[in-house]
Formats: sequence, C-alpha cells, structure tokens
Amino acid sequence: MSLVDRKRGRPEGHRVLDDKREEIIRTTINRHYLTRNRPTVSQLVRDVQTNCISAGLKRPHRRTIKARLEEIEPQRRAKRRGETEIVKQTQAVPGVFAASRPLQVVQVDHTKADIFVVDEETRQPIGRPWLTLAMDVCSRMVTGFYLTMDAPSRLSTRGVAP
Repeated sequence: MSLVDRKRGRPEGHRVLDDKREEIIRTTINRHYLTRNRPTVSQLVRDVQTNCISAGLKRPHRRTIKARLEEIEPQRRAKRRGETEIVKQTQAVPGVFAASRPLQVVQVDHTKADIFVVDEETRQPIGRPWLTLAMDVCSRMVTGFYLTMDAPSRLSTRGVAP
C-alpha cells in the first residue's frame, strides 16, 4: 500500500467543523439564503459569523461557507429562490433520444488520443492526434472515424467516412 499513489490533503467530503457550527451554517442557509429575497453570499457569510459569535463559537471562514453553498444542488437552490429560468435549464426533458432503424441518427464526437506522434527521423514528439468518431444511435456501432493532427472542425466532421 505504501507504493500506491494517494491524493494529498484531506479526503473528499472530510469535515473539520464541529456539529454546532455545521448546524448554524445549515440553518442560516435554509432561513436566509434559500429564499426569494436572494441575499448575497457576503450577507450570508456575515449572518453565519454573527450567529456563531452569539452562540459563543469560533466563526467559520468564508470559503467554508461558500463550500457548503456549492454542495447544494442547483435545481434545489433555484426552486427555493424562485429562479424559474434555472429550474427550466436543470430539469430533465421527458422522452428518450432514440432511433428506430440503423443510420437514422448518427452522432459525431471528437477526442484527443492518448498517444504521442513522434517525428520519423528525429524522434521528437509532434503532438497528440484528434480522433473523430461517427456512431450510429440505433445499433451503437462506429460507422466511421477520422484521425488527424488538426483540431476538430467542420472539415474533420466531413472527413468521417463509413
């Protein structure tokens, strides 16, 4: 296990604050920030810090409070704050994108290949090529591909041939 590469720092989701300060942050966010009045983050930070000081606790840092805000799902935040446009953007659209027969719908995607191309004579790296794939939605089969050193464009999409 000592040879396994591990990420440095605290583990993901690790909390340093005690439960009382976490509860103050949670209730202040629910009562003041997730409302239709839409107070700013700065106002929320001041409210949380004031509540912690009045409870006799050490006030949390601004980044901690912002991190708790970022954990809230965007759709939930938008619903509670009355932001209808964001609710529409984050809501799933009913229906399924499917094709009933082969080659009815073909999707094209570009990705940078995980290889380096080197010069034949000098052995110096030239770069990583782009792979463009055309996939049939019905059969999920690759119908064509295009490998190039150029960045994706309409020309590379046109070059995909079955």
